[in-house]
Parts: sequence; C-alpha cells; structure tokens
Amino acid sequence: MHSRHRRAGFALALALPLIVALWGAVALWFDAPAAWMAVVVAADASVLLSLLRVPAGTGRAAWALGFLALATAASLWLMAAGVVGPAFGLLPWESALRLGPVLFGVVAEPWLGLGNLAWLAAAVALTLWWNR
Repeated sequence: MHSRHRRAGFALALALPLIVALWGAVALWFDAPAAWMAVVVAADASVLLSLLRVPAGTGRAAWALGFLALATAASLWLMAAGVVGPAFGLLPWESALRLGPVLFGVVAEPWLGLGNLAWLAAAVALTLWWNR
C-alpha cells in the first residue's frame, strides 16, 4: 500500500470517532437524526484527503465513500442506542454494545424518510464529485 493511502487510512480512523460524536451531539441537540450531517462528513473526508495529498480519482473517492458509510452507520447506531438505552438505564455507548440489528431497525425505520434519504444521497453524490 502506498504511504499516502496508509496515512489516509490512519487519519480517517482517527477522525471517525470524532465525527460520529459530533453527529450524535447535533442529533441530540435537534432531537432528530440530522441527516444533513452526512454532507458535513463528506466535506470533512474530502478536505482531509486533499490535505493529505491523496491524488484525486477512484482511490480517494473510495476512501471518502468508505468513511461516509462508516460514519453514517456508526452515527445512526449510536442514535438508536441513545433512544433505547435510557429505558434500560444505560448510557448510549453502553447500549450501543448491546443493541441488535432487529431493534436497531425498529428504532431507525422512521428516520429513513424521503428527506433524510435525500440528504444521504446528496452526500454520496458530493463525495464522488469532490474526489473525482
């Protein structure tokens, strides 16, 4: 693996928990999933990869899309855990470790409305455009 790609993977791995925490805090603030944060995540990944001088193209787009997918999944999982956890006296990160896919699906299904899906689609399109 090229050293720039190694650095990119390391930097994105460090940025992931921070962006998930930020997205979770915004979602708590607005009491909604804040799907528009996916565009912020896409911009964050794109700028970070650009600063690391990862060449634009398929590789950089793949890194950015992977980061977007992981951040989105982890953020939604943490939000669902934040909804379910208090019923069992658990903090969101404690609940996240015990949350199963079925319960996650039940909690997250109302969040997958047309507006939120449009924000997620926009984030994917912008990620591809910014990293082409």
